Amino acid sequence: MKIKANIDVITENFKIHYLDIDKYDNDIILAIKNNITKICNGIAGDDDIEVLKIEIRNWFVGKDESKKHGFIAEFFCHLYLNQLHFEQHFLFKNLEETKSMKKGFDGLYEYEGEIFLYESKSSLASTATATHNGNISEAYRDLRDKLNGSKKDVHGNPIDPWSNAVNHASLQQVNPNKTLIQNLGDFKKQFIKGLYSHIRNFNVIPSSTIYLGTNWKSIDRADLKTKLFGLVSNYEFKKINILCINKKAIDDFITYINT
Repeated sequence: MKIKANIDVITENFKIHYLDIDKYDNDIILAIKNNITKICNGIAGDDDIEVLKIEIRNWFVGKDESKKHGFIAEFFCHLYLNQLHFEQHFLFKNLEETKSMKKGFDGLYEYEGEIFLYESKSSLASTATATHNGNISEAYRDLRDKLNGSKKDVHGNPIDPWSNAVNHASLQQVNPNKTLIQNLGDFKKQFIKGLYSHIRNFNVIPSSTIYLGTNWKSIDRADLKTKLFGLVSNYEFKKINILCINKKAIDDFITYINT
């Protein structure tokens, strides 16, 4: 069973994916059931769905609405990318904080022998000014700034995203790829030396999820395609896949993990 989506192939290196998720149908529920442990724990990790549901419920305790919505938005993008056979080389967990989502890049994938870097942004239904253009722009800038060393920590030092990427890719649960790990290690060493990367040399997947609540509507593909084309004309990248999701609410996911 698959999540339904529409795809515009603008050029060989530029694609836009549109997903409209109102209520969860049987296909979505089955897709979650078949993939949730792999996304969170890896292909060789714990495949006990009931235990994972408890972990997610525990993670939700005390989290504000923004974090809950962000978690579910990002999860659905990983679910969709797995459906497209992007090979996941990370766990949807933070190695450093067991009750937190992971840091660094939101995702690192391999597809047809190439690395793809993923970043997720989402907006609550209460954010009246939210647009896919705005979220995609923010996600792209975040990737660019992580790569070029301008993303800083509280002490003003560049945040190294590659160390986390190496740690995740090296785990047995994600089926380690020796060549990929070596390449990531090289990026890490260069970054630590202050030799930063340029986003034009990377494949990127910025995503935008907008929760609409009672104002639910499907994506106006023609309008969004025009807006994103204008936005991306100013971007630099090797390849770019843009994911845009209109989602009604998080209620169905909460029901699923509570079942």
